[in-house]
Amino acid sequence: MRKNLISVIRFGLRIHSIFHFVEFITAIYEEAYITATIAFIASMIEIVASYLIPDEHVHIKPFMSKVHKKCDEE
Repeated sequence: MRKNLISVIRFGLRIHSIFHFVEFITAIYEEAYITATIAFIASMIEIVASYLIPDEHVHIKPFMSKVHKKCDEE
């Protein structure tokens, strides 16, 4: 159950970061540069967080990363 929950949270963070990226593009279009900066930073934090949830090893893939405690692929 915990592994499934982590996968859902990871996927949710990535989807949410896409909304922030759209907000960033819209703010640039509207010349709202402070808002664009905040949206870009929020997007980057969520993307990085989705890959760096602690105590796990992540193989980065576009949508759903392979996550495990120990890496057998060395």
